[in-house]
Amino acid sequence: MTTIDKALHTTQMAVPREWLDYNEHMNVAYYTLAFDLAGEELLKVAGMGEAYTQATKNSWMVVESHITYQNEARLGDTLTIKSRVLDCANKAAHLYQEMFRGEQLLATEEQLMLHVSLVTRGATPFEPAVLAALQAMQALQQDMPRPDWVGRQIAIRRS
Repeated sequence: MTTIDKALHTTQMAVPREWLDYNEHMNVAYYTLAFDLAGEELLKVAGMGEAYTQATKNSWMVVESHITYQNEARLGDTLTIKSRVLDCANKAAHLYQEMFRGEQLLATEEQLMLHVSLVTRGATPFEPAVLAALQAMQALQQDMPRPDWVGRQIAIRRS
């Protein structure tokens, strides 16, 4: 199920048994998959679904991502992933997502994605309609606070 509110794209999915590891919680790899599935739904709204790729031979590829984990996801949990566009440019977009179980934050992901030509395998400008859709999503979110989880660095904190 997907919905859009104030350009926040919301996707829901349940945690299936095959996403669990021997600790009986969702394995790290499946957080990436869940975020990827939700991100694909967001980009469909911007006009970049599979039909777009077939017609234009253009798609998107993630060139950097950062996931944080706050709480475990377990078998049968309904995951709600809220996705938004933090920034976009001619060939790239900065996306941010939060994963919830009810009101409890489970994980976050931010990613930098590039619009790419599948012919040249290199970055190429967004189609004008897609760029306009991404910019419109970003504009609708301008009054929303920047998430605290954005721009974090991995490091061991020492006192």
